[in-house]
Amino acid sequence: MVSVAGWAMIRFAIPPIGGKGWFGGWMYMRNMVRALAEFGDPEIETLLCLGPDRADDPYVRDLADLPRTRIVIDPAFAEDRVRGGIGRTLATGRNAPILDALARAGADVLFAPAIYLGWRSEIPSIAWFPDFQHRRLSRMFSRAAWLKRELGFRAQVAASAAIVLSSEDAERDCLTYYPAARGRTHVARFAVPVDSWPDAATAWSRLRTDGIPENFVFLPNQLWQHKNHMLAIEAAGLLAKRGSDRLILVTGHGEDPRRPGYRAELEARIAALGAGDHIRLLGSVDHALVKAMMIGANALLNPSRFEGWSTTVEEAKAVGTPMLLSDLPVHREQAPDACFFGTDDAAALARAIEAAAPRSFDMVADAVDRARSGTRERQAAFAQILSAVIRETTRAGRAPVE
Repeated sequence: MVSVAGWAMIRFAIPPIGGKGWFGGWMYMRNMVRALAEFGDPEIETLLCLGPDRADDPYVRDLADLPRTRIVIDPAFAEDRVRGGIGRTLATGRNAPILDALARAGADVLFAPAIYLGWRSEIPSIAWFPDFQHRRLSRMFSRAAWLKRELGFRAQVAASAAIVLSSEDAERDCLTYYPAARGRTHVARFAVPVDSWPDAATAWSRLRTDGIPENFVFLPNQLWQHKNHMLAIEAAGLLAKRGSDRLILVTGHGEDPRRPGYRAELEARIAALGAGDHIRLLGSVDHALVKAMMIGANALLNPSRFEGWSTTVEEAKAVGTPMLLSDLPVHREQAPDACFFGTDDAAALARAIEAAAPRSFDMVADAVDRARSGTRERQAAFAQILSAVIRETTRAGRAPVE
C-alpha cells in the first residue's frame, strides 16, 4: 500500500448510484467523486466501481483524470446485479460477489447506497440513505416493495459502521424510524460543481438556438408522482384563465414504474384545463440544455411532496437562479431565501410564478458570478465531512505504517 504521512492510503469504494432510472443518483455519485478529488483528504483514494454496462457513460468518463481517483470495471457492479441477493446475503452473512470484487480492487471501505455487505463482511461500510420516502409516503409503494425496502434499510442500519444523511431533516427521520442508528449518523449536504457549466452568454445563446423563450419557469424533475407535477399543471390552468404570459417548462424522464401511464394522466389534465400554452412537458433533453435552462430561467420550480436534498435546488443555488419551492422542512433547510408555497396550493403557486419576472442578461450574468464562490465552499464542506467519516470508519482498527 502507498503510505502518506505514516498511514496507508485509504481506498474508498463507491458503487453505481442511480442510473437509468434515477439520474439524480448518478449525478450525486459523480459530484461526490469530484468533491473528494478536489477538496477531500489527500490520504483517500476514490475507487469508482462500475459494471461493464456503464464503463463508457459520458457522465463518468472524465472522472478517471481526477487526482486520487480510479475507475474500477467489474461485472459484479453491473446495474442489474449490484443490488440483488439480499436474501442470500442474510443467509450466508456475506455478499460474496460484491466483497470479492472489492477485494480485487483493494478497497478498504465501501460507500453503501442500498447495498448490504452482510454481518460477516470483512470490509466496513458507510450506509447512505438519500431519504425515507417509503416511510413518509408509504401509500406509493406496494406491500412487497415496501417490505423489501424496509428489510434493506434495517439490515444496513444494523451492519454499517456509519450512516450518512444529506440533511438534518433526513437525520431526524432516520433516528425516528431506526433508533438503533443513534451515535452513527452524519449529515453531509452534497453540493453541485458548476465549473464546467456554461457562462451566461453561452447559456443565453443555447436557449435561443433551441427556441426556448426568455420568459419561463423551469421544472426539471423526473415524472414521478411524488414530484407533484399535477400542482404545477393546476397552477398553469389558473394562469391560462387570467390570460397570463407565463410558461412552465418541464424536463425529465417520463416514467414512474409505480404508476404506469402517469405522463398520460398529466397530459390529459393539461388538455382539460386548456393549459397547453402555459406548461409544456419536454421529456428527457440533453443535459447541456438543462444547464442552460437552469441559468436562464425566471426561477427554478420544485413542487415536490417529499425530498431528501434536492439536486435541482443545489443547481439553482450554484448559478444564482431564484427558486419557487414547496413548503417542506428540507426545502427551508436547503434554501431558506426561496419563495415557498403549499403542496396543494395551486393559487399560491400561480401567484409565485407571476411574481417571478424575466431576468435580463446582465442580471443572469451577475447572479452566476456571485453564486460561484459559495458553491465551492459547500463542495469543500461536503468533502471534508465525508473524509472525516471515511477516516473514522477505516482507522478504528488500523495501525500506522512503519
